[in-house]
Amino acid sequence: MKKATLLLIFIVLSITVSWAQNPLIMDEFTADPSARVFNDKVYVYPSHDIRLDSGRFANWFCMEDYHVYSSENLTQWEDHGVILSQYDVSWVDPSTYSMWAPDCIEKNGKYYFYFPSTAKDKSEGRGRRVGVAVADSPEGPFIPQEQPMKDVFGIDPNPFIDRDGQAYLYWGGGEKLYMAKLKENMLELATEPQEVVDLPAKFKEGPYLFERNGKYYFTFPHVPETTERLVYAMGDSPMGPFEFKGVIMKESPVECWTNHHSIIEYRDQWYLFYHHNDLSPDFDKNRSIKADSLFFNADGTIQEVLPTLRGVGITPASARIQTDRYSLAEGENVSYEFVDDTDPHQGWQVHLPEEGNWISYNKVDFGTGEFEELIVKGYAEKGGDFEIRLNVPDGPRLTDVEFDNADDYQLKKVTLSDLPKGIHDLYIFNAGDSELVLDWIQFK
Repeated sequence: MKKATLLLIFIVLSITVSWAQNPLIMDEFTADPSARVFNDKVYVYPSHDIRLDSGRFANWFCMEDYHVYSSENLTQWEDHGVILSQYDVSWVDPSTYSMWAPDCIEKNGKYYFYFPSTAKDKSEGRGRRVGVAVADSPEGPFIPQEQPMKDVFGIDPNPFIDRDGQAYLYWGGGEKLYMAKLKENMLELATEPQEVVDLPAKFKEGPYLFERNGKYYFTFPHVPETTERLVYAMGDSPMGPFEFKGVIMKESPVECWTNHHSIIEYRDQWYLFYHHNDLSPDFDKNRSIKADSLFFNADGTIQEVLPTLRGVGITPASARIQTDRYSLAEGENVSYEFVDDTDPHQGWQVHLPEEGNWISYNKVDFGTGEFEELIVKGYAEKGGDFEIRLNVPDGPRLTDVEFDNADDYQLKKVTLSDLPKGIHDLYIFNAGDSELVLDWIQFK
């Protein structure tokens, strides 16, 4: 009976928990990640891109609901399901599929979820309004207010609560971004909207404010030419004035028109959450959220963040380690491609074409050393070998695997003689004279 119960628990968890590198979420499209730390856990509130086959949204942004995801190690992400839909909000026009970038914040035990959408009443601000839904838990259920916020016209709301307890709201899209104080009830503005000035010209959206060491960082996506980059300004007050400083992340290397972000500190490390169109390279209106570490210079300015495949977090050795999300590579022709071009959600495979090529996957946790077997999914058309070394390219050899001649995937199992403990970086080598293709590895 106990075994049956444990099996049922495992099945349920396997449905709701994903093991992720970059992108963080692989089974659906996600964008505009607003990350928050609640109860020593990271929650991400993204928007949710979907695809319609016909009509005016077939080639445009199409979003009808919101999910929330949580993680304690930034690698295993639990989907808590839909927390709010356009069909749940009385003032939203559901024909517009405009549940754009949201955010969430906690105050006095209540969680306030701010979201933009297009209202049925389009007499002001082209109908672009901001609503609030309230919950007793970061996972919901969230109950939307009957009406949108008064005097807030625009998109991409970002709430912020200062150390003295005063709350603020930032929003806007286009040439201007706005800010105002919030009332104690978190549902109404306490001051008139005020434009954030002295920012670069041209299109701006997605403001996100955070504080560090008494400095306030006003960050936002900006289009200098045709594609968004992430930039920031700094000030001594949540209402500015802010001095423009520069770039957090340059324009997307995969030509995603938009980027949208949040920045948090979690367990003494700062992180940038953002999105690109990794899972949809031919249609940048279907995006996927990512995360990378963020660092500051001695004067408080932000070091530029380069998007990575590996992302962040410590990966349990028991997970399927996606070797194509490598952190380092050696060899000019090392590359990765979709396992199946017709279904990008299956992820990628990595090619190690020549002997001596290697990839590194960092921060794998072997715990107390209970793993005795390695499973590998891969192939080598002419047969071939690969080996895994620990921590450095010439480090201790953990094991080697031999592939038969095959032009399709094989599952290989190898018994481990040396059982590593703790956290290690893996270096995976092509040790043969044939091209090696790997999908994932997993320790049992």
